[in-house]
Amino acid sequence: MSLLEEWDAGSGYQDPGQAFTVVDDGLGLVPEPSFSSVDRSIFGLQVAERQLSRGKGQALALAAAEGSVTVVTSRAYLLRHDLTQGTNPALELELSRHAEANVRGLWVSAEHTIIALQLGNTYQNHYIHANWKKSRVLSKLKDVKLSCIGWNKDTQSESTTGDILVGSLAGVLNEVVMDEKDKKERVAKRVFQLQDSKDPMTSVHQHRTSEGQRVVLMATADRLYIFTGKGSLEAMFARYNSPDINNYIELEGGVSSSPLQLYYQPGATQPEAFAWLTQPGVYYGDLTWDTAHHSRELDLLKNHRLLPYSSPGSDAPTPPLSLALSQYYLLLLFPSKVQCINRINGQVKQELAIPPSRTLQAGPQNLALASDAAEGTLYLMSGDNLQEITVHEESRDMWRVYLDQQDYKSAFRHCKIQAERDTVNSAEAEACFGDGNFVEAARLLGRVTAAVPAFEEVVLRFVEVNSPKALQTFLQTKMDSLGHEDKAQATMVGTWLLELYLDQLNRSLLEVKGQPTVASSNGHSQGAGDAANGSSKALPAPDQLTQDLRAFLKRNVEVLDVNVTISLLAGYGRLDDLMEYATYRKDWEAVVEYLMQRGEADRALPVLRRPGVSQELWYKFAPTLMLLAPAATVDAWMTAQPPLDPPRLLPALLRFAEDGAPPECQAHSLRFVEFCIHHLENDDPAIHHLAAALYCLEDQEGPLLQYLASARDLLGRPLYDPQTALRLARQRNKLQASVQLLCDLNLYEDAVVLALSFDMALACATANRPEEEPALKRSLWLTIARHIVQQHPSQDQEVAIKQVNEFLKESGGVIKIEDVLPLFPDFVKIDNFKEAICQSLEDYNKQIDQLKGEMEDATRIADALRKDMAALEHRAATLDLSEECARCGVAVGEPPPATAGISGGCVPQFYLFPSGNAFHGTCLASEVMQLVPPPQQQRIHTLLLRLSQVAEGSGQSGAHGNEGLAKVADLRHSLEQEIALEDPYCGEIVVRNISKLFVHPDEVSEVASWEL
Repeated sequence: MSLLEEWDAGSGYQDPGQAFTVVDDGLGLVPEPSFSSVDRSIFGLQVAERQLSRGKGQALALAAAEGSVTVVTSRAYLLRHDLTQGTNPALELELSRHAEANVRGLWVSAEHTIIALQLGNTYQNHYIHANWKKSRVLSKLKDVKLSCIGWNKDTQSESTTGDILVGSLAGVLNEVVMDEKDKKERVAKRVFQLQDSKDPMTSVHQHRTSEGQRVVLMATADRLYIFTGKGSLEAMFARYNSPDINNYIELEGGVSSSPLQLYYQPGATQPEAFAWLTQPGVYYGDLTWDTAHHSRELDLLKNHRLLPYSSPGSDAPTPPLSLALSQYYLLLLFPSKVQCINRINGQVKQELAIPPSRTLQAGPQNLALASDAAEGTLYLMSGDNLQEITVHEESRDMWRVYLDQQDYKSAFRHCKIQAERDTVNSAEAEACFGDGNFVEAARLLGRVTAAVPAFEEVVLRFVEVNSPKALQTFLQTKMDSLGHEDKAQATMVGTWLLELYLDQLNRSLLEVKGQPTVASSNGHSQGAGDAANGSSKALPAPDQLTQDLRAFLKRNVEVLDVNVTISLLAGYGRLDDLMEYATYRKDWEAVVEYLMQRGEADRALPVLRRPGVSQELWYKFAPTLMLLAPAATVDAWMTAQPPLDPPRLLPALLRFAEDGAPPECQAHSLRFVEFCIHHLENDDPAIHHLAAALYCLEDQEGPLLQYLASARDLLGRPLYDPQTALRLARQRNKLQASVQLLCDLNLYEDAVVLALSFDMALACATANRPEEEPALKRSLWLTIARHIVQQHPSQDQEVAIKQVNEFLKESGGVIKIEDVLPLFPDFVKIDNFKEAICQSLEDYNKQIDQLKGEMEDATRIADALRKDMAALEHRAATLDLSEECARCGVAVGEPPPATAGISGGCVPQFYLFPSGNAFHGTCLASEVMQLVPPPQQQRIHTLLLRLSQVAEGSGQSGAHGNEGLAKVADLRHSLEQEIALEDPYCGEIVVRNISKLFVHPDEVSEVASWEL
């Protein structure tokens, strides 16, 4: 099955030369979303207050601000309703009691309210603060026919109005400032006078831009003025005193009241749209406040147009009484309805019938629209009723309206569900396709998730128009739009995209080399076309295409199939890109392997140092790294964190411990081994074996000898294998090291023989090493002596004798002349040994004298001992019978306690030792029995028993067991030999028991009690 068939099996095929399938209404390329048959009205009416005037006359003027509604009645009463606080008015006051009072205007902004009244032939203007209970007449504006007020939100506060603009029916614009605490206007001065128009001012609005510039919009019956400038109002309007300045739009007049309404987004400080009620129709548009880019005042208006009341040729329609603005609609007030017109397409969306009211009089005086910009609320006054114009999903169908206007960006911005977005993208793509902008069409179609148009249809259409760039863009966008559940489709699309990238890059390289372009992978030769439409004739530079390819691999590393991607990159010979792809996948093993194949060890080392890279890669690539970059590799090993395991790196170093290895590799291998030994304090035998092998390769023997002397444990045993090291040292002719190693192996004879072959001094030093084996030491010196004698022929005997004489002095007496003489021939003149023989005789005499002195000392010591022993036999001591027994604490003159053991009869009463300790006889026997072996314990027990059975004063003991009669004196002597030879507290018997266990293993119960 082909890639297209796998993508969407079973979907239909369409001729790529034809346009996409269009739905019945012709507006889009995919079926438009359907809706259930529910009430889809946007606007509605909801009663907010049924008695606006509260019986104070008919409500004639309406204004809304900050969540409250203010009305003025025909009897000159002002009532303010806070719709959130109940039905009673928050404020109710009488403005005038004049019988002919008539309301000319009402303007409210937060805490400030201005009312214009006509009292017969005079005009009176009132100001009311929210905290006042009575209005104040504006004396400085006496008889001024107010027609409009322009509040300044930037300078207005709770206590002051700030600099507001007051327009009159005479075309005069005044600046007025009023304060809650002042009794009259603080400022009231004229700032502008209409020169060429005598129409009354109907509306005025003022704002400040973000650059601090003032903007004033003022409307008359036939003109819409725009004033801009910085500084004060007076300074700004001074620029417009010349009639040559064209800062207005003029339309046919005729409407007595031509209000200018502005729309604010909730919470915004600047309006975003305007609507002006004129005789020909409603003039409306958008407002742009980026005045820094405006070359003239009228640039403030954007997308402004005139909406006629009726089509040409029809009867002259009746202009609306008033209008209001919502986010997308114009609301026109007629005597019997409110007409809702879409501001984008000018079509009537809905008409709200004004419900009948008994207080609704004929004429427009009881009908009014008001908008609360702060709350975003619209109100309709009909008679004495106040109704809120509710808005439900005002932006609901705006995407379709913008789509009809071919404003695709706005249409897409107003889409709420994917089906709507698909319709907009498909329509815009068809338009781009018609204009030849295939790449943009591809980008849009890639976003479509609907089944229409089909994937194959789109792909074949781009292939038909020969636009690989557009095809590539479509595939990329389609892949980006696929979710996790569509990974199989994303992988197929990504693979196709990868082939396109590689094919495009291959053709670009061929063009750079001057070769003809080959056919693309899709089987179509590349034709002409411009770059904007995805032409492949002028391909980007290979470097740019390479960057694009790598960016694609990085962006879609989780989507692409690893094996297929590697196969494609390898098939096109893109080894660098293959390595980058492995980097994106964090397949560090593959990255290092590619770098090793290219011999770029310096680039591989930073990869291995990356956090998270497995240390196993260090061990795997260690041999190659050491061969390519030994210095950098060893530096990396020594600074690796966490530290590497040196024994696992040994296989990479063993090859450099052989003859013929690169000297640089040998040097850095030895450097790493020394680091392990000295810095890491590694005692692993394998490390030391390698160290010995590497030292043996050094030209100088000094480092090897120093290593052999220092590489030992605490007991002086070598950390290396002496046999292996000896073999290597002999192979590489390291003679001194060989002698050292032979000594380590206790092969002193071989060591002396080897040393005699090149260094007599070393042989003598070696012969002195076995300090604890005099016989071996003598044998080694004899070997040296034999070597000296044998190396000289018979005619050079005098030289040999001279050397032997010196040798005997150097041996320090280990061998003597009599040991050396047998080594010489039988016929040697003894005169040559005269000095040595005399010295030997003198030494013998000294030894004889020393032995005589030692024998005399021994004789004197023996005599002294005999005298001491004889004196001990007659030694006596005085004992106080009240002295306490050292064991039981009872006086020795008293009988021992019964717990002491067998007593009575002829058992000795007490014993006294030279140490001063005195014991009862029974206590001493019990103490000794605890320290002696069982046979002796049995003998002591038997003696005590026999003595205890003899009556005191008797000299003979009866038979006991197998033993016959015995004298009491003999029994006492035997007992004395068993227990009284030494003090049990400080004699040798105590010292012998130091190694005795506290608890004998046979004492099972006692051993068990000590277990944890």
